[in-house]
Amino acid sequence: MTALTPSLTIVAARLPSPPTSAELLESDVAGATPDWRGIAVPDHVMQRFARRSDAAPLAARPIAGGQIHVLARCPGFGAVLLDAWDGAQQRWRGWLVTPDTSYADACGLVVEERDAPADPRAGLVLCDMPVTLAVADLGACLGVFSQERLQAARWLELHGRANAAPAAPGVIARVALPGDGYALTGTPLSTELGKDGRVAYRQLLRQGLQQLQIAVAPPASDVAAVKLVPAAKQAANANRWLKVVTAVAASVMVVQSAWLFLPKDNAVVGNAEFRNGGSGVETGVRTRVLFRAEATEAEIRTWLQREQLEIVAGPDTLGAFTVLSRDRRKVLPPPGPGNPLAVINP
Repeated sequence: MTALTPSLTIVAARLPSPPTSAELLESDVAGATPDWRGIAVPDHVMQRFARRSDAAPLAARPIAGGQIHVLARCPGFGAVLLDAWDGAQQRWRGWLVTPDTSYADACGLVVEERDAPADPRAGLVLCDMPVTLAVADLGACLGVFSQERLQAARWLELHGRANAAPAAPGVIARVALPGDGYALTGTPLSTELGKDGRVAYRQLLRQGLQQLQIAVAPPASDVAAVKLVPAAKQAANANRWLKVVTAVAASVMVVQSAWLFLPKDNAVVGNAEFRNGGSGVETGVRTRVLFRAEATEAEIRTWLQREQLEIVAGPDTLGAFTVLSRDRRKVLPPPGPGNPLAVINP
């Protein structure tokens, strides 16, 4: 128990309301309060400040899979690693994230240096605690996982419980993944009642989720894990999208024709700028997007005009369109009420 930090009392203080059972908490630490004025800030605390500063530019990033976002309704409680967008339910599926790496069990993925930049509030992905959230439930971005790391979280949700190592609270273990990969995780939970503080820790977290009315996602299966992401993309290829294609085909063809007939010295430059064949260089930002299956042409057209965006390509084989903003500082609003977006950068 002494290997687990912070204490369960501190974890309970993050909940929106006090826990329903005081038995979950450790006894108060006896003794006088120390005088902190003469104590230097430890190096590991300074490192956390530096990590938070490094991750600060990620805060306003548009929502997408693989990102870790703080819970908007209670930022101090935790965050969520986004896995996949469920277009039918209009919700994200992901896993609860906390800063408490020492509470990792066999299904806990420890955030490492290779995941940098990552805010220190994102320290442990609890792959056995999948949740579903609306876009409005997501706050600032704390970090971004690679596809390899995202796959590691999926694997731990499905197979982490198979780890038969002895329970050792506070011990971080290295687990081999399929292929040449690995993940830092914890040992299995102890089956002896009261011997493993990580059991009480998860009970506190479940109470917090209930208080915040955050839905617990059903356990993943190999079939569901594979089909969830394509489901959102498949909706973009529904028959309704033939109307959108017809509506934008003419403008796309004009743009593409202009690109084809530009002189070599006025060719497209990367994905960020192109010459207009005349008075200089026009710059802009291109972004691939998927629109909601139920979004109407009028809704999409109105939103494009309001955001000063143009469709310059698409739909591709996944049903995604590429939109262009002339403003290089433009950041697309996250999917949600008021816009027809389903996924940004699918």
